[in-house]
Amino acid sequence: MRYQQSAAQSAELLRLILPRIGLHGGQFSPSAYAVWYEYLAGVNPALTDALDARLHQSNPLTHSEVVALYVQHIQSREMRSLTQLQAGLGELLRKLGDIAVQSGKGAAEYYRALAAHEQELASIVDADTLRGVLQALKNSTASVRMSTAMLHTEIEAGCEQMQNLHAQLNTLQGEALTDPLTGLHNRRGFDRSCEQMYSAKDEAFAGAALLLVDIDHFKQINDTYGHLFGDQVLRAAARVIAESVKGRDVAARFGGDEFLVLLPETPLDGALAVAEQIRAAFSRARIRRNGSDTCIEQVTISAGVAIADPAETIEQLIDRADRTLYRAKAEGRNRVCVASGDRSDTVPHAIGARPAQAY
Repeated sequence: MRYQQSAAQSAELLRLILPRIGLHGGQFSPSAYAVWYEYLAGVNPALTDALDARLHQSNPLTHSEVVALYVQHIQSREMRSLTQLQAGLGELLRKLGDIAVQSGKGAAEYYRALAAHEQELASIVDADTLRGVLQALKNSTASVRMSTAMLHTEIEAGCEQMQNLHAQLNTLQGEALTDPLTGLHNRRGFDRSCEQMYSAKDEAFAGAALLLVDIDHFKQINDTYGHLFGDQVLRAAARVIAESVKGRDVAARFGGDEFLVLLPETPLDGALAVAEQIRAAFSRARIRRNGSDTCIEQVTISAGVAIADPAETIEQLIDRADRTLYRAKAEGRNRVCVASGDRSDTVPHAIGARPAQAY
C-alpha cells in the first residue's frame, strides 16, 4: 500500500504510535508500527473495526495479537487485491469473448444478406426491382458498419481496461514481492525468483552458492540508538549487498536483520569473494544518525556461506548457511565462515584501502 500522508502528518502519527506500541506488546517491530500507523491514519476500515473491538477490553494487546492483526488486515490485503484483479481480468476476457461472438454473428448475417441479394439480381427485370435491391443492400451495409463501429469502440475500451489491470497487477506484484524498508526482495520474492530460475532443472540448486548475512549486535544498536536508526542500518546493509551482486544473483531480506544472497552457478572461491566484499564494504560504512552529521562507531556483519549439494532443497541449503552463520557469530563476529563439508574455515579479515562511505 502506498500511503498518502505528508511528512508532517507522518511525524505526528509517529508521536502517537510509539506510546501505543509500548503499551500493547512492547515490541517496536515493522508489523506493529504498520498496524498502528494504518489504524491512526484511518486508511484501513477493517483493521480499525477489529482493533476498536479489541481495545474495548481492559487488558493490553500482546505482541502476538498485534502480529495477528497485521497478518489478517495488512499482509493478506495484497492477496485479496490480487484476487480482485484476477476476477476483473476474467470478467474482461468474458466481455471480449462476447464481443467476438457478436462480431461473428453480425458478419454472418451480412454475408447471408449479400448472398440473398445476389440471387435477386439474377432475376431482376426492371429498374424498380433493382432500386429495391440496392436500397436493401445499402441498409444492410449501414447496419453492419454501425455494428462494427460499436464493436470497435468496445474493443478499444476493453484494451484500455486490460492495460490498466496489467499496470495494477505489476504494481501489486512488485509490492507483494519487495521488502518496503530495504527495496530488496522479501522472502516471498526470493522464493518466486528461485522457482523461476530453477523450475525446469533436474538438480535444482546444485552448483549454487548461498550467503546468509546478519548484522552484528543489531539488538544492541536498536536499544542504544533507537529503531529509526536501526532502520537506517538495515537500509545501508541492503545497499551494500545490492551493490555487490549482479546478473542473475538474488538478494533478499530474510527477516529482521538477516539477508539472503543466492549466487547461481558460483564456485566456493567466487562466493567467498562476494561475501568478503560485502563484509569489508559494510565494515567501512559510516552511518549517520537522523538529523545529525555524526556517524556512529563501526557496524559490522557476519556471513555464512554454503554451496548447494545435488538435489538439496532451498530450505536445507538455508539451514546449512544458518548454522555456518551461527559459527561465525560464535567465533567473534565480523567474519565469513564456510559450511562444514564445503570447506571448514573462516575467511580472515581483509579490509581494503577504499575510503569509507557514509549512509
